[in-house]
Amino acid sequence: MIRGLALRMALPFALFLGIAEVVRNWGDWGFWPFWVVDYIAVALLIWAWWAAGSRQAGGASLLAGAWGFTCAMFYMAFFAHLESLEVPERGPIDQRPLTVIIGILFGVTVLGFASSLVAAKGERLPSPGGEAGDPRGT
Repeated sequence: MIRGLALRMALPFALFLGIAEVVRNWGDWGFWPFWVVDYIAVALLIWAWWAAGSRQAGGASLLAGAWGFTCAMFYMAFFAHLESLEVPERGPIDQRPLTVIIGILFGVTVLGFASSLVAAKGERLPSPGGEAGDPRGT
């Protein structure tokens, strides 16, 4: 069950993140690197969901990388918001509830990352000079 959890979570989480980012920033997008990174995470999760779901070579590893990127992004966002709890938030959600929401989403990304690592552990990657599992390439 844990092996497929990261795959099953990737697409719904990516779609939620893409929509939530529009809702949060509508009317005041701020400094572009702080919201573009969310869409990079969305793109990585969707690409990884497709690659792992269609059993492409390296798909499970790509899924682990996408979840790892998203987890690191939420780690930074959570602790940045935690540090500035007293500063008013510029978006439609007050700082404290937003920090709780980001903390919960950070927890979800930790679960996605951990379960993707379990799935990627069993994946055989191609070696230089040979196909995956080809003894000549090892």
